Parts: sequence; structure tokens; C-alpha cells
Amino acid sequence: MKEIIKSVYHLIPFKKQLFYLIKNVFHPGEKVYKHLPFKGVFKVDAGNKKSFKLNHYGFMIENEIFWSGLKNGWEKESIGLWLKLCERSEYVLDLGANTGIFSLIAKAVNPDSKVYAFEPVQRVFEKLKQNVALNSYDVVCVDKAVSNFAGKAFIYDTNAEHILSVTVNFNYLPSSIKVEKVEIETITLNNYIRENKIPRIDLMKIDVETHEPEVLEGFSDYLNQFRPAMLIEILNNEIGAKVEKLTEGMGYLYFNIDENKGIHQTEHIKKSDYYNYLLCDEKTAKELKLML
Repeated sequence: MKEIIKSVYHLIPFKKQLFYLIKNVFHPGEKVYKHLPFKGVFKVDAGNKKSFKLNHYGFMIENEIFWSGLKNGWEKESIGLWLKLCERSEYVLDLGANTGIFSLIAKAVNPDSKVYAFEPVQRVFEKLKQNVALNSYDVVCVDKAVSNFAGKAFIYDTNAEHILSVTVNFNYLPSSIKVEKVEIETITLNNYIRENKIPRIDLMKIDVETHEPEVLEGFSDYLNQFRPAMLIEILNNEIGAKVEKLTEGMGYLYFNIDENKGIHQTEHIKKSDYYNYLLCDEKTAKELKLML
């Protein structure tokens, strides 16, 4: 019955136009709007009269952004920080870019910024490029995974139309999910920065499903030199301890981001209360009003 209902729903025309009308009258709750996806392009408000266009491919994240906006739905606390950080950042890396939402925000907020987006899953990479082209942005899109070595590796992909996350050389998906081992290329930030003569990195988003320490290991030539602010996913204590060790002595403060309860400073990096941490220096933390 569910499949029949879905099939009928997909045949309904002009859903986007109808949902715009509904949004102008009232805001349905998450329990309602999660069942109201559509496919098409919509405009995203980035604040301060800035905006960008986004392809809705019928998936959850785009749907939440359409109905709730950037600051009230999916990863709202992380995105709120990212919006502010992008205003002051000229060179930005989006590692594990997926369809490019964080890259699009960076260019919308700061059109003069240089943004580099890395996404190794080919069908997801194509969506990233489509979103970038939709806005005529000059985001550099790279279809490789960032790691601590340059060469060949594997991801474990599914046959789903879209996938939100994969990691390098490790299958973390439940055994009940059928996966395919797919070869990909890896690069290091050390090599990429050197080869492309990037003068500095101001801001990074690292969302690579437990591969974060390897990313930082491959950034070893420049991490202490650039000391960028980092929005970084920390899914368990082991990853947190490794990231803390790799950034030790560089003046970083650690902020645990709970998307529902807010942001709080911690002495050590442990499993995030939600997904992400912000790592930044004291000056940046004060500018973000995270501390007095």
C-alpha cells in the first residue's frame, strides 16, 4: 500500500508551486513535511539579502531546507556557525561535499571566496556540479577523496539513488544493506595545496565518516601554518582523541555542537552530542560569541 501511495504522490503535478503556497499560509511540522518532498529548483535564503538556488532531488536534506530554511532545520547550529565563518573566510575547503550545500553557502555569503569541494561518489559528484552550475559559481569541484595518501582506495556504495555518506576503505553500513566495493582516487591536502598554489586555508568542513584523522594527517605540512577554523564530524571517542592529538598545541578551542540543545565548549574532543564540533582559536570564538 505504501508503494502505491508513493507512486500516486509522484504523479501529482505542480507540487513545488502548491507547497510554496502552503508555506506562505502556515508552516507544517516536521512530521508532516517529511512526507512532502518534490523535485525541482528552489531559492534558499542565506541571510543579509544573500541567497542561492538549490536542486531538490526529492531527498531529506533539501526537503528540510525548503520547509524550515537554513537556520531552523537540518544541522541548524552547524550551519549558523558556518554562515558566520564564511563571511570572514577567503579560502574554504568542503571535504565530503555531497550535493554542495556548504559550498553554496560559502559562495552566497562571500562571493569573492575561493571554495574547493571534494566528493568521491560519482553520482553524488554530478549533483554537486549541477548545483554549482545552477548558481554560476566558480567552486572548484574535485571527484576524489581526501586522505593521508595519494592513490587508489575503495568505498562501499549502495544501489540507492543517492547516498549521504561513505568512508574510505571501510564499510560501516549494517550487514543487512547490500553494498558494492567501488574503486576511487585519493589525494592529500598537502599535495593539492602545493600543486594548486593555494596561499592559505581559512575554513574547512570535514564530513568523511570517521576518516577525519587521515584527512588531517594528509594536511600535516600546512595545518599548523594555516590553523583554519574547522567544522568537523566526530562520531566516536576514538576519532575525537585522534583529532585532538593531531591539533594539540595549535591554539584550538573545542566546541561540541548539539543541533537541538546548542553549543558548549569542552576541554577534550569526544563523541559529539549530535555530529559536529567546531575547532577554532580564541579570537574566532569571541567573534562568534561562543565565549566572553
